[in-house]
Amino acid sequence: MNLKQVATALHLYHDTYKVFPALGVRTISGSARQWHLYSWAMMTFIYLYDLYDPFMTGVRAATLPAPWSSWASWNRDLPPYMCPSDLPPPDRTKSPALLNYKACVGDDYLQNHLTPNDPAAPGNQKRGIFQPERWLGISHVVDGTSNTVMLGEMVVGGRPGERPGGVALSMTTPSPAACVARIDPTDPTRLTPPVQDQTRPVGGRAWYGLPNFTGFSTMVSPNGPSCLYSLDGAEFMGTASSRHPGGVNVAMADGSVRFISQTIDTGQQNELDVPNPGNRRSPWGVWGAMGSCGGSEAVSIP
Repeated sequence: MNLKQVATALHLYHDTYKVFPALGVRTISGSARQWHLYSWAMMTFIYLYDLYDPFMTGVRAATLPAPWSSWASWNRDLPPYMCPSDLPPPDRTKSPALLNYKACVGDDYLQNHLTPNDPAAPGNQKRGIFQPERWLGISHVVDGTSNTVMLGEMVVGGRPGERPGGVALSMTTPSPAACVARIDPTDPTRLTPPVQDQTRPVGGRAWYGLPNFTGFSTMVSPNGPSCLYSLDGAEFMGTASSRHPGGVNVAMADGSVRFISQTIDTGQQNELDVPNPGNRRSPWGVWGAMGSCGGSEAVSIP
């Protein structure tokens, strides 16, 4: 299973550096010398392939193109990062590299895109193992590695407005219930507008280390909708999804793979996310607790 391979690659990275990679790392790209976040997937793929790719050299030299560039060495799909059960998105123009397996940012919506030195994230109080420019080791997973989600599946082949695969925009209320409310009441396979178009595909930029390209949260039940505050890549309530009936596969922080039912307990869905939640217990049930690595919830995984 590809998900197991990716989880193993993350542990090989941990064996080398004693931490897991950050969700994204800033470096300079292109002739304009712009800052971009380059993703955990880039940092770990050399543990999946017995090679040293030109754009890994670029990471160290800080001369990479933008993470959605069509540069020949950059525009590629890597099979271990793709689920064989999914379909490619209909428009590959802005989707140079697919990623079905997303890093868990925890039960978090308001802060999962922030770097630790951001004034809006004092004290680096974040929930999941992965966020931009934050490197955590197994010792930080105080809820237990067998209780904490590290990776999860997400469908990338949906058209705009489809569930799964699409993303509802203008998600201004930070609660799972508000995201679930974006399911079209006349057609549960669709989302109500506005929805994200193909300019920022949810699973098409494996190398770009923002949550809406490379992460997901444990707030909405598996196979539910995904929602985004705005097109600029800020707050993202990404939801694990698959084309498997009844649920999704996840990889836990100990490297094991589990199948999670879409009927898993998700607690108080009307509860609002809050800034700087610290180590509070997740209000979003067993699923929320599985996403947090330090919420003092050693939950029993169903």
